[in-house]
Amino acid sequence: MTWLKTLAETYDVYSYLAGVEENDQPVLLPVSHSTFNAQVEVVIDGDGNFIDGRKLEKGKMMVTVIPVTEDSASRTNTKAPHPLCDKLCYIAGDYTKYTGDNKEDYYEAYMEQLRDWASSEDTHPMIQAIYCYLEKRSLIHDLVEKGVLELDGNGKLTDEIKLHNQGQTGAQIRFIVYGSDRFGETAVWKNRELYQKYIRYLQKTKGKVHLCYASGEMVPCSDKHPIKIRNSGDKAKLISGNDTDGFTYRGRFTTKEEAVTVGYDMSQKAHNALRWLIQKQGYTRDESAFVCWMVNRDMQLPDLMKDSMNAYNGIDEFDLDFDSMDLFETEDNTDQSGEDTGKYFAEQFGYAVQGYAAKIKFDDRVAVISLDAATTGRLSVVYYDEMGGTQYIDAVLNWQEHCKWKRSVILEKKIDGKKRMTLECTPAPRDMALAAYGTQRSEWLDADGKVIRSTVKRLLPCITKKGVKIPRDIIKSAARRASMPESMSEFVWRNDVLSVVCSMIRFNYEEGDKTMDNFLKENKNDRSVLFGRLLAVYDYMEQRAMFEHEKDGTYKEQRMTNAKRYWNAFSSRPAKTSQTIKQNLISYEKKLSDFERKRFEDWMEEIMVCLVRSGYDNMALSEMYLPGYYLQMEEMKNMFKKKEQ
Repeated sequence: MTWLKTLAETYDVYSYLAGVEENDQPVLLPVSHSTFNAQVEVVIDGDGNFIDGRKLEKGKMMVTVIPVTEDSASRTNTKAPHPLCDKLCYIAGDYTKYTGDNKEDYYEAYMEQLRDWASSEDTHPMIQAIYCYLEKRSLIHDLVEKGVLELDGNGKLTDEIKLHNQGQTGAQIRFIVYGSDRFGETAVWKNRELYQKYIRYLQKTKGKVHLCYASGEMVPCSDKHPIKIRNSGDKAKLISGNDTDGFTYRGRFTTKEEAVTVGYDMSQKAHNALRWLIQKQGYTRDESAFVCWMVNRDMQLPDLMKDSMNAYNGIDEFDLDFDSMDLFETEDNTDQSGEDTGKYFAEQFGYAVQGYAAKIKFDDRVAVISLDAATTGRLSVVYYDEMGGTQYIDAVLNWQEHCKWKRSVILEKKIDGKKRMTLECTPAPRDMALAAYGTQRSEWLDADGKVIRSTVKRLLPCITKKGVKIPRDIIKSAARRASMPESMSEFVWRNDVLSVVCSMIRFNYEEGDKTMDNFLKENKNDRSVLFGRLLAVYDYMEQRAMFEHEKDGTYKEQRMTNAKRYWNAFSSRPAKTSQTIKQNLISYEKKLSDFERKRFEDWMEEIMVCLVRSGYDNMALSEMYLPGYYLQMEEMKNMFKKKEQ
């Protein structure tokens, strides 16, 4: 129950934003309120007289805050009217007349509920005006007269005419009440005084009290908790015990109250805060939701579901001025002066990260929660953690520093119109899951949603808890995928699989003073690393031999090298397969220049001398051969590049 209490505390911190709609930002709902998508707006005066009606444009209908009861907030096919704004069948007294569908009991239930609020001491002039108008039973008639709704040849409301893909009979209505200045905001869904009036009215109608398991207090409790947590169409609940056949708690408790009870206010605040946080800064994909937030104050945190270069995008406290970087990207990531723009950008980014981290206070509190769809109607909390602000930022910076690798990323903020840049960055957790279990479909990797959710959940502690390593089975699976370059395009294999698995290996490899800065020299006795280096020499030798130029200076299309065609066999039987690859390279060696041939021979001789001592045999290679391959390839490319310059 800690997560409920923490979310309720977060709601109290941001309570001043409840019901405030600003700059197309998500709305933090007041207690006892929800949202729906209205298609029609009705305008009346303070005396309950109809003034106007209009269809809402699609962009303006999305967020309509409405008061709700426990029953109406979770209704499906039950007769449970909302207290104010609702569907035509509830609020239109002439609904039966214009549709032929007898919904008189719906209208009566709605009016009885509205009458009780309008006659209470917590009433509001808007409520009295709306009640006075709806008593006239002329809503549909007035809307037809204004041309908002249309009748068929029989004088009935027809669903063949749609209001934003919704039939006319199911239209949802909201109100504007024009009156004296004391009304304040004329739109009922924006009037904060009206919010507070309804909250006080509803609190006085609460019944018996129970022990709230989250707060430990005796308060009015709720057994019907909010929905719409991940999105406006989400019907799954985090807390539910509506199984009357006893399957939910059979064998443990007699009633659901014995299992757990949560205070109404506690539930409302926690669910509204969670919904708002997910919409504002959360990650929702593959039927899961993840959000990380500062509990005690308004400060944005890096998005852990993105790669390190995009994790800080949109954070006000992150001082990185993209516009001041007069850079543009070329094929090799250099500007006109020959400087490495990727390196320069990474340096500036690093300074900005350090500046942001310095703004975290010692007493800050950070919470992380991950939700998963247990069934179509149930959500489960699969991961929750709470920690100090400095502890959290230290863990995140440790993750981003030791799990980075060179790859091409799309920057969400453009630099002179260019979005993609090659630099060192930490992959997103989903990228790691795809590298381990994905299959290329079209231009990108894809995988089963359940597998992705499960893998991302297992990676979360590696990010938020310093010292937790990436599970070996995930790395091994990604290494197996990287050992099959023929099964995907060159770019996807190198950028989305090989680079990602190397970054995961680096995170587990680096510890304390141990880094990968001198990985090749420090692992001259590791046969897997040595075989990976040998494979890189074979691969690049053939690539250099196939570098045939067109007249305009560009390279002709190249086919897959022998090293990549035999890659999977090489990872299982390296000694035998290396002989096959070397035999196939004899004809290519003739195309190399004397300098190129000499350099490749020197590399092979250096590696083979070490391999003979370490074990030149057919034992399967560990995943360490992959960074051996990658770093040897980088070393060779840099050497030839310097020679050509």
